[in-house]
Amino acid sequence: MSAAATVRLHRALYAEAAIRQAAETFTDFAAFAVRADGDHWVVDVRDIARDVDGDVVAEFCNFALAHTALRRKQTHA
Repeated sequence: MSAAATVRLHRALYAEAAIRQAAETFTDFAAFAVRADGDHWVVDVRDIARDVDGDVVAEFCNFALAHTALRRKQTHA
């Protein structure tokens, strides 16, 4: 049985492009499916690598949030 998780990221805090960039960046560690659901982006994470140090899902979320902030900073500069 493979490891899996689902995360809900509020659309006011996370940009879709940043979430998709995170999914591409973390493709070696898991498979990601992103969809909109009301005020949230829902990310289904499956086939999470068990042989890595750290929490893949948490690091994915951190990456997506950081890149959302960078994108917003660039558009307001």
